[in-house]
Amino acid sequence: MLLDGVLVAADERAASVLPGRRTEVLVRLSLAVGLPRGLPDVVGVAVRWTDDGAAQDVLFASTGQGRLTRYLLAPRRTLTGGWLTTLMPLRAPWGPVVLALRPASASPAQSVTFEVLHASPTGPWEPFGTLELHGRREPSAPRAGAGPGVRFDPTLNAPRRLGTYRWEDLLRARAYAVARREA
Repeated sequence: MLLDGVLVAADERAASVLPGRRTEVLVRLSLAVGLPRGLPDVVGVAVRWTDDGAAQDVLFASTGQGRLTRYLLAPRRTLTGGWLTTLMPLRAPWGPVVLALRPASASPAQSVTFEVLHASPTGPWEPFGTLELHGRREPSAPRAGAGPGVRFDPTLNAPRRLGTYRWEDLLRARAYAVARREA
């Protein structure tokens, strides 16, 4: 499911890796295995923004929040049933950083807000901003990098100011190569 949203930076440090303090994003919600509704599955949230017209992708998966469990997949029944992290650190200007989404609110109208947090690979979580999901993306509303067969790829579309490390690109290379061929 594709959703429109806004990524809001908490401070200048967070804003330094985004195109602006408030950045429009495209979000894809997915399940890893695709089990029937109601059964626990690994929840995925892919976030895309554009920077000078180029797609910038960051992927999150349902995990724990602890120093070790932030790197372990955790099946959930719902999107807002717990934390999601990037699983692997990203290359921020201030060093390696893991990003996390923590559910902040969900309204009856299906509006969901996540607190976005960041931490060094084993450090404490600190505020980074918020991710506000504003509803299902209408197919008739085109946007750069949001075509009919949109695929999120944190390797090819690693954010310019918040990149990936070579070792993690190598870990993902085979899986993403297969996914690109099947597209």
